[in-house]
Amino acid sequence: MRAMDLQTIVKVTGAKILSQKETNFAGIGTDTRAQLQGQLFIALKGEAFDAHNFLDKAVEQGASGLLVHEENALIEKLKDKATILLVPDTLKALQKLGNWARHESSARIVGITGSNGKTTTKEFTAALVGSSMDVHYNKGSFNNHWGVPFTLLQLPPNKDVAIIEMGMNHAGEITELVHIAEPDVVVCTMVGRAHMEFFGTIEKVAEAKEEIYEAAGDQTVRIYNLDNTQTHNMYVKARDKFPKARILTFSSEDPRADVHLMISSMNMSEISIKGSIGGEAGTARVQVFGAQNLTNLMAAASVGLAVGMTPAQVWAGLPACKTNWGRNQLVHLKSGAQMIFDAYNANPDSMKALIDNMKLLTVPGRKVGVFGQMRELGSASANLHEELGTWVGQAGFDKVYFIGDDADAFAKGLSSAGYKNLALIEKDYKDSSGQDLAGFLKTGDIAVVKASRGTKLERFVFPCEPLDFAEKQ
Repeated sequence: MRAMDLQTIVKVTGAKILSQKETNFAGIGTDTRAQLQGQLFIALKGEAFDAHNFLDKAVEQGASGLLVHEENALIEKLKDKATILLVPDTLKALQKLGNWARHESSARIVGITGSNGKTTTKEFTAALVGSSMDVHYNKGSFNNHWGVPFTLLQLPPNKDVAIIEMGMNHAGEITELVHIAEPDVVVCTMVGRAHMEFFGTIEKVAEAKEEIYEAAGDQTVRIYNLDNTQTHNMYVKARDKFPKARILTFSSEDPRADVHLMISSMNMSEISIKGSIGGEAGTARVQVFGAQNLTNLMAAASVGLAVGMTPAQVWAGLPACKTNWGRNQLVHLKSGAQMIFDAYNANPDSMKALIDNMKLLTVPGRKVGVFGQMRELGSASANLHEELGTWVGQAGFDKVYFIGDDADAFAKGLSSAGYKNLALIEKDYKDSSGQDLAGFLKTGDIAVVKASRGTKLERFVFPCEPLDFAEKQ
């Protein structure tokens, strides 16, 4: 975390000094469960917590400064133990500090959003660009109104590129994140049916995602996916709307795109791709599963071009791309079966992509589908889970599991598809369900596991005795 002094903090945030004990801080912190030695503790307030109630814990953990937006009895007791600063809003102060840190670094800032693939694209981009340049990026899904400034505050001054994931579930959020990070390069991987609970229609989702282009500076490099209807429409508008901006495109269908890649072959552990990057033809083998990752690879390759990599360097960097925990993760089981664990996130479009992959996959044994609730779908949830059941019922699975509130709707879809094989469909996970899967899988079988993160489908993995799977990273 970037060190900072009292004078800078006051200047950036407009803070009022209530007490002055220390004038230099090793960084910032917001979690009283972590070591805060020498740090400035920012008391954030959320829907379910208020860190102003734990200021004494922060000092006990070593914090030498406290940034607050309200005064309480605790503050009076702590004035002789820590520097205390008062601001109108601690979250806004954190965001101002993040923007300050962004300008303290010479790194080119890359902003990435998308309904599907933004975290994977961020990871791919970090690996690909990192093969030629010094890269900083946020770990996990640190992509919201406090995660983005945190990532910027962790940015060392000597990095070449910083990759910032930007998530949202309401209109205006991406605009806010763009104003904090002020990216030099922006990309929306694709627009799909995520967050329908908050937007209602895919057109409204697209408007919110388009903020990453609309809020960016005139000369920000803009990258567009020509294969997705919504992002293609954004590209058509951009050609006239942003005359000063460099515009790059990627597509698996249009060979005129700056990055044009196709899958030549695919198996459980890798995809082989061919095509053209920046006008240079080539091939690469990448150790990831699933045709949907082609979009993420093309987006990462486009960012590589945008930040100054040569086409040859981008081709050479593609094999460095790998998926992380819960994202098309190949897991080997003690039984000799294999599992694709993709339960970090899910929406109807990502479900459909995974099911389509399973249709194409040839395996020596049986195919098993383990699915769970997709969240944030609002009033459309039952219909979309019925649709999911229909897709699953047509995909050729030998056995199907489903866990979630919309179990009845899923079962209805499964039945309407004429599915006649084994199925275990329940609203709540039971230990017996995991044991049932473990007892069913044999050598040569493949199971695919997918749901929204809150469904915790890793509970199906552990009874199967995975050989290379850890707790959530």
